[in-house]
Amino acid sequence: MKKTQENNFEKDKELTDNQKMSQFCKRNFYTIKDSGLVYLLALVLPLVVSLVFSLISVSVAGQVGLKFPEGSNILEELFSRYLWFAVIYLLITQVTFLVIWFSYHKSKKISFKATGFSVKKTNIWTALLCMLTGIVCVLGFVWLMEGCFGKLFTIWGINSGMEFKINTVGRLFVALLVLGVVPAIVEELIFRGVIFGGLRKSFGMWTSVLLCGLLFALMHQSIVQLLYPFILGCVLSIVMEKTGNILYTILIHMFNNFTTILLTFVFEYFEITDVTTVFNVKWWGVLCAIALAGVTCVILWVLYRFYLCKQKKLENPQVEDSQGSKKGQERSISTFEDSSHMIGKIPLTMLCGIILAAIFLVISLIP
Repeated sequence: MKKTQENNFEKDKELTDNQKMSQFCKRNFYTIKDSGLVYLLALVLPLVVSLVFSLISVSVAGQVGLKFPEGSNILEELFSRYLWFAVIYLLITQVTFLVIWFSYHKSKKISFKATGFSVKKTNIWTALLCMLTGIVCVLGFVWLMEGCFGKLFTIWGINSGMEFKINTVGRLFVALLVLGVVPAIVEELIFRGVIFGGLRKSFGMWTSVLLCGLLFALMHQSIVQLLYPFILGCVLSIVMEKTGNILYTILIHMFNNFTTILLTFVFEYFEITDVTTVFNVKWWGVLCAIALAGVTCVILWVLYRFYLCKQKKLENPQVEDSQGSKKGQERSISTFEDSSHMIGKIPLTMLCGIILAAIFLVISLIP
């Protein structure tokens, strides 16, 4: 009995030491609590900022005497008429994401190394393969997503909201930066950095991959943009799991965006207004689209099985105490996850985020 009490005392003392250490030392890992809170913040704050910006813009437009067609949506008119307004509006979410990521690390005393970014340890061939993967994902699924599902959404009267017109070379370069580069960086810092990193501490690989893909898809808050972001989110999470270097997922995401933007530019520049003139939605066209998506999945599996699984993973450093000695992460993680605000392994913040995203998804279906 005495020995047991001594062991318990030692464990309590070690836990207390870890708690004291956490107050002064930055940690180099994320927890599931970090994932839940960051996801909720990333879901709500951009909406709040966008709403405030929209209200102010509509009010200013009315005060300066801008004229709009009767019955038109003033916000949509501003978005389509003024390039500067569209750029600011599109950057609101991305800038808010970056502020959340930076502020959260500072407030929670988390080292930026926890994200797992390294240019020095990047393999050039893996980087090139990631660029190619981003292109292949779009080309492999675009016929199915745009030609088949896109046509169905159009028939049902469902749209993806305001769209940035890319019908000139100038707008193309703006789109490559605003819709290509910036989202690829900040969204990966949030999702494959904080959110996937925290999920991975509580769940196995495939559960974390699927959950991160689902959270990534729900973040788009549109039924039109649900299936493909889920697939892409899973691919990006797998790459992050096997490499540990978020630079690779940024490259995939970036070239995925570039390909989508260039395809959109071609359609709009040549005034291909009806997607059915490019994507045939007859029965044989649907079968071809499914076959192309299947071939793409096989290509991705081959790359995963015979290349990605053989890559050396970039490991994040473990937590160090004030004496410089390395501690095991399991006890340190438990220190930061001791909370009653959990349902099983899922924090309430993440559940709230999922419920809110589902509500926004349903609202997007309302004409």
